Amino acid sequence: MRNDLGNRLFNGISLLSIFMVLSLHGCGGGPEDTRPVRNSVSGVITYQGNPVEDAIIVFRPASSEGQTANGRTDATGAFKMGTFEGTDGVVPGEYTVMISKLEATSTSQALPEDDPNYDPNPTVEAPPKNLLPEKYANAETSGLTASVPEGEEVTDLKFELND
Repeated sequence: MRNDLGNRLFNGISLLSIFMVLSLHGCGGGPEDTRPVRNSVSGVITYQGNPVEDAIIVFRPASSEGQTANGRTDATGAFKMGTFEGTDGVVPGEYTVMISKLEATSTSQALPEDDPNYDPNPTVEAPPKNLLPEKYANAETSGLTASVPEGEEVTDLKFELND
């Protein structure tokens, strides 16, 4: 009788252990995404009627709450926005928009101190120049806004920049 009770207890503990292991590891799914819901947002940026390549676009929440989103244009001026990673979309809400395109600059490499060309007092390089009118790089002066409705994709944004 004791042996039968021991077998039942052992089987019960074994089943409980298996259940706990499966509960801890889940059924193959990853961690639940607890970040705010995001909607796909895309559009086109032009300057004086021409597409703007490599422009950086930033959506800043119009209110104190919300998440900033950003994107970059391709050769056709098209962009897709992302909030947390890549082009994962934008949290619904109202946004002020900033757009800039920085001049490509060459980066100088720091030389080791034992290099004969080492300069202990290097000259400070100027920041890259914005190739678009400066007003568009500032949320307060750009005059650009975007609205992302809850549950809707926004695929037709057009920002036509001029001097």
